[in-house]
Amino acid sequence: MFKKFKNAWYTGSLFALCCSQAMAMEVSLEGIKDGDLENNIEAHLSTLSAPGDCSLSVDEKITIENKITEAARAFGYYHISIDSIGFTSTENCRSIQLKLNAGPQVKITQLNVIVTGEGESDEGFKNIVNQFPLKKGDALIHSKYKSAKSRFDSVALNRGFFDSKFVTSQIKVDMEENSAEINLEYNTGPRYKFGKLIFPEDQRASELIKQVLPFQDGEPYLATKLGEFNQSLGQTEYFQQVVARPLLDEAEEYRIPIEVVAVSRPRDIFNVGVGGATDTGPRVTLGWQRPWVNNDGHSMSANLYISEPKQTASIKYKIPVEDPLNNYVSAQFGVKSLDENDSNSDTVSLAFQRHWSSDDKVWNKIAFIRLEQSRFQQAETPKQTTTLLIPGFTLSRHRSRGGLDVDWGDLQLLTIETASDKILSDINLARVTFQTKWLRSIGDHRFLIRGEVGALSTNDFDQVPSDLRYFTGGDQSVRGFDYQTLAPRQIDEDGEEGELLGAKYLNVASIEYTYPLSDNWRGALFTDVGGASNNPGEKLAYSFGVGASWMSPVGPIRLYLASGHGDYGNSVRLHFAMGPAL
Repeated sequence: MFKKFKNAWYTGSLFALCCSQAMAMEVSLEGIKDGDLENNIEAHLSTLSAPGDCSLSVDEKITIENKITEAARAFGYYHISIDSIGFTSTENCRSIQLKLNAGPQVKITQLNVIVTGEGESDEGFKNIVNQFPLKKGDALIHSKYKSAKSRFDSVALNRGFFDSKFVTSQIKVDMEENSAEINLEYNTGPRYKFGKLIFPEDQRASELIKQVLPFQDGEPYLATKLGEFNQSLGQTEYFQQVVARPLLDEAEEYRIPIEVVAVSRPRDIFNVGVGGATDTGPRVTLGWQRPWVNNDGHSMSANLYISEPKQTASIKYKIPVEDPLNNYVSAQFGVKSLDENDSNSDTVSLAFQRHWSSDDKVWNKIAFIRLEQSRFQQAETPKQTTTLLIPGFTLSRHRSRGGLDVDWGDLQLLTIETASDKILSDINLARVTFQTKWLRSIGDHRFLIRGEVGALSTNDFDQVPSDLRYFTGGDQSVRGFDYQTLAPRQIDEDGEEGELLGAKYLNVASIEYTYPLSDNWRGALFTDVGGASNNPGEKLAYSFGVGASWMSPVGPIRLYLASGHGDYGNSVRLHFAMGPAL
C-alpha cells in the first residue's frame, strides 16, 4: 500500500515539475508601433516555454530570433532586429522583455496576376483578379497573398476546372530596395461539364429524381448546382438516404457522370411530437405519411394536433405536376375544434391547392379554394352556422441561416381570401393579412423586427366565423398580455366590457435585441405594440420587457418577462416558447 502511494506521489511530483518547467513564456515588447505585427510576434513567442532560470542559452536566443523574424516577415518587415533582450525582474523568470526595431516595411512595386486557359474569360476568375487583395504600393502581407491563391483553387473546384494549376507562383523581395514583385499565372485548363445521370435501379425513384434535376447533360459543371440537386432530393421526402456525387475519374471528353445513390423511405412513416407555450399550454402532434402511393410520386399524409384550447385533424393527398417540391396540387380534408378566449367553434373544411414557385425558387405561391362550414358562438352572441366557399391566394418567402439557432433570415407571408353570397356562401367577405419578420446579426448583436397587419370587409360581421376574425396578444404578438385578448369586447347594460368579439383590423409591430451571455444563453430586450379593432389603429397596447433564450439540443427555448400598458389596461406576463425565431 505504501509503495503504491510512494509511486503515485513520485509520478505526481514529476508531472508538477514538468509542468512548472514547461510554463509558457510571458513577453513584453517595446519599439513596435504596428499593432498587427506586435500581436503576431506575441503569438509566435507564446508557443515557447519559459527558461528554468533568468538566463537564456545561445540556442534559446536563436529560437527567439527565428520566431520574431518569421512573425515579422508575414507583415512585410524583413529588417527587424533585437536591440535588447532580458527579464523584467529576477523574481519572475517567465517574463522576457524585448526591445525591437521593426525597420522599413516591404512595399509591392510590381503585381502581375494572369489567368490563362479556358477560364480566362470566366466571371469567377475575373472577380478574383479585379478584387485581388494586394495592390501596387501596399505592404507585403503574406496572409492576403495566401488567401488570394486559395480563392483560385476554390473557384476552380466550384466551376469545374479540375485540371487547373499555378504555372507561376512567386514573390521576389529586394531587401535593399524594400520592394516586392508578385507574379501569379493560373492556368485553368478546360472546363468540365455535367455528364449522364446514373440512376438507382428503382425505376420509380429514377422518374422522380428527374423532376428536381437543375442541370442538363452537357451543361457546364457548377458545384452549387450539384449542391442544390442534393438539397432538393433530400427535401422530396421520398428517400431515407440520398446523395448525388460526381464520378470525376470516369469523366470522358470532359463530361462527368453524376451517380445518384438512394434508399427509399419505408412505406409508412409515423411520428409523435410534444411541445408547449404559455399561450396554448402543452400540445401533442401525431403524424402519418405514405411517401410513395404510386409510381407517379403521389403521396398521402395525416396529422392530429391536440392542445387544451384547440384540436385539429386532417388528411392530405399530394400530386406532383412538374416537381414534388415546388410545383404540385393537393387536396385536404380537415376538422377543427376551438374553445378559447370566448370563442367556441367546430369547423369542417375541404380544400384544393395549387403550389408553384418563382423561377428563382425564392417566392412560393399557392392558389386555393376552400369550402368550409363553421358552427360557432363568439362571446354571448347567438350561435351561428356559416358556410363559405373561399377562393384565395398566398405569396410567401422564407429564408434562414444557422440551423436551429437562426442568426439570419426573413419571412414574408401575404394571404388574400374572398367569398360571395352569390356562390355557395352565406355572406360576402374579403380578407387580407400580411406578416413580415426580419432577423439580422451584426457581430454578436442580433435584431428581430416583425410586423403584422390585417383587414376584413363583410356585409355581416356577426356571421364571420371566429377563426377569421382578428385577435392579438400573447407570445407571438404583443407580449405582456394574455393570448388573443386584445380585441373589441361586448358592452353590457352598465357600459362595462365583457367577453371578446374579435375585430375587423389587426396591426402589430415589434423589435427585439439579443446578445450572447454565454455559449448557450442569450439575453434579450424588446418592445411590442399593436391591437385589433374595428377601426384601423383605434386601440393600441404596448409592452416592453427582458428575456433569455437557451440553445437546447432540440432548439431554442425562450423565456420573457413583459409589462403591458395602453388602451387595454396594464398587466405583467411571463411568456414561454420553444422553437426558432423564424
